[in-house]
Amino acid sequence: MCYKNKLYKKTVCVLALSCLLFLGACNEYLDVVPEGTGRIENVFTTRENALRYLYSNYYFLESMRVDPLYGLEVTGCGELWTYSEPQYQVVNTEGIRIAEGRQSPYVNLFNRWTHIYAAINNCNTMIAGLETYKVSYLPDWERDLWIAENKVLKAWYHFYLLRMYGPIPIIRENLPVSAGVEEVQVPRESVDAVFEYIVQLLDEAMEDLPDQIASTLDYGRINKAIAMSIKAQALVTAASPLFNCNAEQASLKNSDGLQLFSQDESKKLAKWSRAAQACEEAYDFCTTGQGMHLYHYPGHPNYSLSPEIMRQMTLRQAFCERWSSEVIWAYTGAWVRDLQVRTAKSLGQYEWSANYCVFGVPLSMVEQFYSANGVPIKEDKYWQYGNRYDLRTGTAAENRYIREGQATARMNFDREPRYYAWMAFDRGVYYGHGVENDAIPSNLLYVENRGGRPFSINESGGCPTGYYPKKYIHFQTQGIASEQMAVESYIWPLMRLPELMLYCAEALNEADDTQEARNKAIAYLNLIRDRAELQDVATAWDTYSTNPGKYKTQDGLRQIIHQERTIELAFEGKRYWDLRRWKTAPEILNAPVQGWDISRGDAAYYYRPTTIHEQRFGLKDYFSPISDNEIQRNRKLVQNLGWN
Repeated sequence: MCYKNKLYKKTVCVLALSCLLFLGACNEYLDVVPEGTGRIENVFTTRENALRYLYSNYYFLESMRVDPLYGLEVTGCGELWTYSEPQYQVVNTEGIRIAEGRQSPYVNLFNRWTHIYAAINNCNTMIAGLETYKVSYLPDWERDLWIAENKVLKAWYHFYLLRMYGPIPIIRENLPVSAGVEEVQVPRESVDAVFEYIVQLLDEAMEDLPDQIASTLDYGRINKAIAMSIKAQALVTAASPLFNCNAEQASLKNSDGLQLFSQDESKKLAKWSRAAQACEEAYDFCTTGQGMHLYHYPGHPNYSLSPEIMRQMTLRQAFCERWSSEVIWAYTGAWVRDLQVRTAKSLGQYEWSANYCVFGVPLSMVEQFYSANGVPIKEDKYWQYGNRYDLRTGTAAENRYIREGQATARMNFDREPRYYAWMAFDRGVYYGHGVENDAIPSNLLYVENRGGRPFSINESGGCPTGYYPKKYIHFQTQGIASEQMAVESYIWPLMRLPELMLYCAEALNEADDTQEARNKAIAYLNLIRDRAELQDVATAWDTYSTNPGKYKTQDGLRQIIHQERTIELAFEGKRYWDLRRWKTAPEILNAPVQGWDISRGDAAYYYRPTTIHEQRFGLKDYFSPISDNEIQRNRKLVQNLGWN
């Protein structure tokens, strides 16, 4: 499969070439071949040297890690919250500081401009070198494969910059060191031009990419399924409101007057149609062509688990299983270990330090998950939304979700299976962590946030909201001593099959406002819902929603798709980009970040919403500012709107 990887066990080789990795970044401008061309030539004298250089180009993915310990995506959009100025810096808090509105061209948080352009520089060098030099013991088919891999990496790096900064300079090839100042100062190109270039690179690469990776030594390298899925993702992004005829960005122009966001309404729907075709082609290739499928937990080798826990394990291990059947592309440079240490809740006999379990899920995200009836809790005519903060005691019928006889907020009752699989909360049952036999539910561990299990509430650590993202924790990860954990690590999925399915649903719904198109879109949603053991969309909305028939209109189905995507891909780093490309960020992120009053031990006072931060989101926040240093260095760059 494409997602197993042993590339990064060659770290020593990568580090040995670290001087080459960043040569491009040392130049004054974006696209100059590094000095010392003789050394670059030496890279292509042997197959072994060239292979090391190829691995170094994969290694740049390290700087684009999505998990909340290092990236900005999960913490930058209200999915998770932590303290931005902790006493002990155990996580990268730049995402939180961006969410707090502390970004500027002079305080350029999570600035990846120079580093990613260095990656593009290296890809260009690799492509040009393989096309120019005859590498010893490198057959033509393998040379073509390596070129194709670099084209996909180059497309991904441009795509990452495009999502973060908007229209960017395209670096098609590196210029010679003899290039003059005017030649190397390159302007931004229109978003349509950048998307077209990304798709062009991917299409060119697919001709020489394998359908799947055969050797275990090469798992993790680019294959055709990855390239097709990136193409689908890029085209959906290009068709989305942020980039597709966005009138709010119409005034962003280069100094020569080039409009960077097209306002041609005649091409608007065509972009969605093109995206829908790419999505369905990628999905068909992954499933029919490669046999990929939604993951289902096969069962515990030692115990016969209850249906409730089996359901939770299917959903939980879909993300945490090392080699899940639904992972299309995974980042395998670093396995998910430290994140589990910083996320897992102290359970059982061992206590964690204040710097464990530092991430909290805000109440706004908690409310995104459906009711047990598979509809939004605000729409469920049987779910008492107005009483969600009231107390209720767990019963025997609920003892594999909530500790029997213990009181917690009504918010935590009668929720969908993904809620209990991916969320941990006070008095909620926490399967695993050293107790894997659920035959006697009272033996299962459960979370205690109040009363006899106090934890740090100062700004050195501790969960700030009272909810924990259990989705990250492998069920076999457990405490083995005070402040010590045995961690069952896994790879971080960059794209899972459900994400591609949700792209299919979204593009089909947007491309054609007909019931036939909506039926095709709903079919993808129903596959995902069926895995979560929820009723199909039509049955759920017609039976339980205060808005029956919502799925029969394009706008109604759009809302359902957006929420389904938010739930299924929760805490995976997708929502940051989704809220921006949908242009729904202002209505969602201009709201307070809230959690429970974790300073209180009594349940009646603990379960009161408490504001942690008053979040704000404006027009300028759709794109990161280009560093003022880059603007000064390249006078042809224009700054993003609102950052001047």
